[in-house]
Amino acid sequence: MADTAEHVARAALRLRGYGSRLVPTSVGAVHAMERRGSGNGPPLVLMHGFGSAGVHYRPLLRRLEKKVSRIVTLDMPAHGFSEVPRGPVDPHDLLTGLFEAIDEVVGEPAVLFGNSMGGYAAVRYALANQARVRALVLASPAGAQVDGVHLDDLRQLFAIRDHRGGLEFIDRLLGRPSALRHVMAWGVRRKFSKPELIQLLEAVDPEIHALTPEEVASLTMPTLFIWGAEDEILPPAHLEFWREHLPPHIEVERPAGMGHSPFLDRPGALSRRVGQFLDGLE
Repeated sequence: MADTAEHVARAALRLRGYGSRLVPTSVGAVHAMERRGSGNGPPLVLMHGFGSAGVHYRPLLRRLEKKVSRIVTLDMPAHGFSEVPRGPVDPHDLLTGLFEAIDEVVGEPAVLFGNSMGGYAAVRYALANQARVRALVLASPAGAQVDGVHLDDLRQLFAIRDHRGGLEFIDRLLGRPSALRHVMAWGVRRKFSKPELIQLLEAVDPEIHALTPEEVASLTMPTLFIWGAEDEILPPAHLEFWREHLPPHIEVERPAGMGHSPFLDRPGALSRRVGQFLDGLE
């Protein structure tokens, strides 16, 4: 599924000393990139959102390498350089492959960073493997328990039919205008038209896959929760779900100028805040 820009980004990360490999899992090989950091913090594992890839974290990676002992990015199944599972793709496949890859690559308590769908995956992993998670960093995580109307709206948002629709999506994604919006619009339109991603969206069932209030309230590890003030991808009902059910030790932060994926529009500000959080863990 990787496109030209992702190949270029991977090559750039390799020049920075990142290793690239395919990790065998029960649903197909999962692509991982990693390198040693120059800090003393626990390993940092970054997980991306729908239609994205680990290499898209490149602006954040170089800023956080000095904070941690190891830094790892993983491509979910059917994303980036990972293989597409056989048969219809569903959320179970994504979590299965991702979790098996984390266990294989990391092997020690780590900080999990997840944006959007990656945030949902990070929470699911933490609930199932609390001893292996030192802390969570969640940026506009998906997985809120909302009604079917909101899910249908999201499916329509990702059903980009023309270039204008791609531009509208990019403008909603980013917290501020981008000079590359036309290039990005072409990229998301191409990505979201892939059959495996269409299958994935259609397979999402809130009654099966959404997080429950009890699961969210049971999170015990230190958690940095960021929801950009300019996020126009996930509707307000999703944020309200998190606000209502997160345990008291987790505060929702709403930074100005940040959109749904702040590592794209505000990597400097995001890395500083994440760095402060990591320092606090030490």
